[in-house]
Amino acid sequence: MSNGFLPGIGFGLGAALCQSLFYLVARRFSHTWKSPLLLLALSHVTMGVMSVLVLLALPLKIFPPVSVYLIPLILAVLPYLAGQFCLFSALRRVESSRVAPLLGAKIIVLALMTSTLLQQHLKPLQWVAVLLSATATWFLNESGGRIPLPQLGLLGFAILGYSCSDFFIGVLMKHLSEAGAWAPIIGTVLANGLCGVIMLPFVFQRDARSGRAWAQAAPCACTWFLAVFLLYACFASIGVVFGNIVQASRGLMSVVLGWIVMHIGHTHLEPHVTRCTFWRRMTGAALMLLAVVIYMYAQKPAAGS
Repeated sequence: MSNGFLPGIGFGLGAALCQSLFYLVARRFSHTWKSPLLLLALSHVTMGVMSVLVLLALPLKIFPPVSVYLIPLILAVLPYLAGQFCLFSALRRVESSRVAPLLGAKIIVLALMTSTLLQQHLKPLQWVAVLLSATATWFLNESGGRIPLPQLGLLGFAILGYSCSDFFIGVLMKHLSEAGAWAPIIGTVLANGLCGVIMLPFVFQRDARSGRAWAQAAPCACTWFLAVFLLYACFASIGVVFGNIVQASRGLMSVVLGWIVMHIGHTHLEPHVTRCTFWRRMTGAALMLLAVVIYMYAQKPAAGS
């Protein structure tokens, strides 16, 4: 097992936790302001400012030439923003504890992209793990009643956007590999900085003048900024497909967080569910974790290799 394997799993679990927290605070914002574009703009401009501050603290010598990473950076950012907009739109009407597990479906898309475009064929046992993750995603969705078709369509487009973005994040990390341990930090600040520039024109809409809107967007920006850094570190350590399977643990985390939020009285964010539904969701999340174990076992090199 490589030196970066276990840390990579840790980075993936950390990203999953930050994403689960982000889905909750993003749903809170969407419940108040009803504008996916406003959240997209305020959160990403805030992250852009954070990226500039980090950028100023980094030595310039660690950055490779712009020509090395520009194209994969753009290809990682644009589908991500499209996916993020679709996700924010869906969160207006669907609770985060149902959205997060469904995003595990992008594992299938990424596995297909990796095996066909990069010719990095997965082992049979790894495909079992991928299919098990998809089964768990379906199981989790069914446990809460079916999501309305428009929101399901938005989630489908979000999954496609995230899958394309994750694929090119893997490519970007390879282009930044000469920077060593700095690569995830460089990737984070470059991606968030570019997102901030792209979304800057949209902060001039009327609701963006409200200090309350900026204050509610700040937790979204902070949790997602940390999630992006951990995601880049995870992908750089263990690859895009396995990194996404580790991140599938956000389904379990989101179910537990949703249960906590519901029981402290925030039923406008997480509606009440029966004990049976809660345990069905937990069972689906356990299937996700089983997929992680299977994929990890298949990833191990043969003895003597």
